[in-house]
Amino acid sequence: MNTDTQAQYFRRMIAVLRITLGVILLVTWYDNFTKGVYTADGIRGLFDWIFNETGGGSDAYRAIVNSTILPNAGAFAAFQLVAELLLGLGLTFGGLTTIAGWGATVFFLNLFLSYQGGSEWIWTYVLLTAAGFVVATTKSGRAFGLDQLLLQTQGEPKKWWLW
Repeated sequence: MNTDTQAQYFRRMIAVLRITLGVILLVTWYDNFTKGVYTADGIRGLFDWIFNETGGGSDAYRAIVNSTILPNAGAFAAFQLVAELLLGLGLTFGGLTTIAGWGATVFFLNLFLSYQGGSEWIWTYVLLTAAGFVVATTKSGRAFGLDQLLLQTQGEPKKWWLW
């Protein structure tokens, strides 16, 4: 197998991982949307549940959430609504996967930090964070994705993080 064929083979395998992460984000988005999480009260309720019901979040993490996110819960909820949807779509359809992959990595890392120390099994978030990192660093949208179409029609991007 030559180097180009091997690279494409691995990109296809990682594309399966990318699509899986995208579907996870879209299912999570839909579930959060139908439960009203993307409202100011919904975000407050989510963090109340994480901190008080599961016991998650270090003192430092709780202080950051209490001083930055909760006073701006409505704006944060709107941001979360859009961000989770765009990350899920980007990963599922392979569009701007480097950006979407880094966004997913940060998102999953945040989940790890929020649940750390609580009753939630945090290793799920370690695996999701690692998977996001792999997707972000491998141009996986160039297999089974919109990034492949962009590469074919536009060529290599001027910015490494586009496609």
